[in-house]
Amino acid sequence: MIPKRVSRLVEEGDARVSEEVKWLALGPHTSAKTYSGYFVKEYRFHTMDHEKFLKSQNSGIVVTLKSECYASSRDKQPVLGMINYNGSLKDKIDLNYSGKLRVILFRCDWVDVNRGVKRDDMGTTLVNFSYLAHIGTNLLDDLFVLASQVKKVFYARDCKSKDWLVVRHVKVRDMFQMGNNVDHSIHTSNDAIFDVPNLHRVGVDDDNGVDVTPMMEQEVMHDEDDEDEEASIVGT
Repeated sequence: MIPKRVSRLVEEGDARVSEEVKWLALGPHTSAKTYSGYFVKEYRFHTMDHEKFLKSQNSGIVVTLKSECYASSRDKQPVLGMINYNGSLKDKIDLNYSGKLRVILFRCDWVDVNRGVKRDDMGTTLVNFSYLAHIGTNLLDDLFVLASQVKKVFYARDCKSKDWLVVRHVKVRDMFQMGNNVDHSIHTSNDAIFDVPNLHRVGVDDDNGVDVTPMMEQEVMHDEDDEDEEASIVGT
């Protein structure tokens, strides 16, 4: 339906149809690349399976969205607020549109914000992965998120509450500080990042022969008291 409509608009000379819209209308390649890890926004991510036997943790993800919510159980009128959706990375998928445009998706396990999230007396957020949402049983379930939308978190076991994990936000560590200790099983993005909420055309820097692949991106601010980017899993 969409390809036919775009094709008709192109024939009519509609100036609103950009090159990006044409590529998206054709759909992605029938095959997609997957990786066990990925660098994006200077964060290092690994899938849960990849780090199953490792002492380090790089699968924790949080996405902050504006949504209607209730200040308390007594409230009847929802208000717009920022909600954190915590998850763990299961897979990274690289969609290629006509060799011109790439879209990076993360597939995650998402904690149910109603049953699987709580705050302790100190205001610390805890999550419980026994309560999952968006597991794919509902047509409206969102299993995927754009890689450019995520921030990184660590999950540390809580000594007082069984099955509950303390959420610890992280700060970006310069990738160049890693020296030669590079995991070649993960994919490093050379994508050019633009602080705009739409997709941009892939180009080639003829002077340097570098493939430049813009992505959707918004500026990310990090708290000064964020934890270090990589830490051992507590209790292992």
